[in-house]
Amino acid sequence: MKSMAWTAPWMSVVIVAAMVAGCDTMPTPPSTATGQRVNSVSVNPGDTDEVAKVTAFLAAYQNYDQSLHVLKAYCDKIGAFDQQQWTDNEIKTLQRSRTWKFEGVEMPAPAEPQSVDNVMMAGLVEQVAQARHTFQKAQDALANFYLERGEKFKAALVGNTKERQDPVRQYDYFLNAEIPPATLRPTEVIPEADKLFDEAYKTYQAGRLAPLIVDYPKERRALGMFIKLVHEYPTSTKIALAAYYIGDIYKEYFNENIRAVDWYQRAWEWDAHVLKPARFQAAVVYDLRLQELGKALPLYRDVIKYEQFNPTNVTFAEERIKQLTGSK
Repeated sequence: MKSMAWTAPWMSVVIVAAMVAGCDTMPTPPSTATGQRVNSVSVNPGDTDEVAKVTAFLAAYQNYDQSLHVLKAYCDKIGAFDQQQWTDNEIKTLQRSRTWKFEGVEMPAPAEPQSVDNVMMAGLVEQVAQARHTFQKAQDALANFYLERGEKFKAALVGNTKERQDPVRQYDYFLNAEIPPATLRPTEVIPEADKLFDEAYKTYQAGRLAPLIVDYPKERRALGMFIKLVHEYPTSTKIALAAYYIGDIYKEYFNENIRAVDWYQRAWEWDAHVLKPARFQAAVVYDLRLQELGKALPLYRDVIKYEQFNPTNVTFAEERIKQLTGSK
């Protein structure tokens, strides 16, 4: 019976995570009036304005892609596994964002290959951030150009490339740049923050349509609102709860495990008595997803100490500690 008490939660966590994580898809590209997928978009070579806008778009795309590959090569070189994984995610998202090609305009010549010798991580990360920003501006400029001309379908195609670039897969690459410090404290009731939290939580709940059915656009919006709350209202009494839900969204819906555990950690660092199973969720991620048992074990012990409000999790933690330590 003890074995069942341990394996049933384990199986539940793994099966749900595996099934949910695979359901997230990009927005469908626009189709023609006859329902056909677009493979190419014609550019008039004699239209210098259109050629200039499209060329700027393609050059910005190319620069963004190259900057990511340079950062990935550097991460490979120094063995920064997490950042290397993130660059892979962002590269794939970028490359899948445009499902068609331009005809009638030449692709700009690529920049010279960039060496990863004698460079610093911070500089390469800044280069990616700038290239990302430039590309987003080029997308907007091209979409607006087509809208102003009344070419709504071309504008929709360009706009779709932006929709297909998942902001969840765009990284700061340094967690301390993405997450506020552990020294924050939830000391003030701030009506604006409370209202934002309520809206974020309502959106988060609305995105959970059923145990294995998720409205990912809603979860993205909820994630953005929770993140906005902790950045704009760092003394709000809602920051620890917001941190928990940020971790939960990253873990449950986007398989962003490193980000998830760091946000869970902020939840209990900002409020040691937060009434959410932040320690338990972080322990499960370290244990079952990241296989970092040395980090999972002390967290399971903290679950027993701090999270008695959830007896099922406490029982799971006790059994898992026995499994990891070989004790009886």
